[in-house]
Amino acid sequence: MTEDPLTRSSIGTEDPTGTPEGRLFRSLRGKWALARAIPGTGSVTGTAEFRPLRPDLLLYREEGRLELGTGQHHDVSREYHYLLEHDRIRVCFVEPPEFGRTMHTLRLDGAEASDEHLCDQDLYTGHYRFDGPDRFTVDMRVRGPKKDYSMHTTYDRLPQVRADLV
Repeated sequence: MTEDPLTRSSIGTEDPTGTPEGRLFRSLRGKWALARAIPGTGSVTGTAEFRPLRPDLLLYREEGRLELGTGQHHDVSREYHYLLEHDRIRVCFVEPPEFGRTMHTLRLDGAEASDEHLCDQDLYTGHYRFDGPDRFTVDMRVRGPKKDYSMHTTYDRLPQVRADLV
């Protein structure tokens, strides 16, 4: 039986926190404003949060409001795990039956990373661009026999609220 890397910490064997991916991983923690354009379909506005579960594992959760071109509105949410492993960050599914399966593996090339994920016959191509400590974008292109769409998501860091002021 293969050990699931989500059930164990990768910190300790080789410390990945000093790598560019490690520095990026640490910088993601916190809350972000989310704005997603889905050309020909609609848009999503909301928030995303990267919450530490372990030194090498973040829970990403987004919540927002989908506005369709028809005028309909729907509440939406999704979750992923971001797992820091040596020279990469794995973006993994949280919900069963896909739990632990990798969506994308991020290996930085400067301030950008790209990867592809094949889900049945659908190819999800993601391009991540980190414009600084307070902004990043994700472009997702999905193609397959029954799917053909793209999404552009911009994340802007929200100001931190000091606990002693609440």
